[in-house]
Amino acid sequence: MNDRFLPSLSQVRAASEELPDPEIWPENEYSVPIEGSKKVHEVIFSRVKFASRSNGRTYRWVYDGKILIRSNKGSEKADS
Repeated sequence: MNDRFLPSLSQVRAASEELPDPEIWPENEYSVPIEGSKKVHEVIFSRVKFASRSNGRTYRWVYDGKILIRSNKGSEKADS
């Protein structure tokens, strides 16, 4: 992923809907392409093993990057 690209929470959520089943995926990473303003960027997820009470060990997808969160709170103060 380009260092200058920070996906929004909605982009990470949309990318997570494209993830395969982590229990059967053979690789430890999965990359989901998403359209940016000028080019296609990648959101990379890691496959991590977790302890589960019911199944012993299970795999889950983890996004371990930075997310851009746009806040409207600053603009509300400016409008007042």
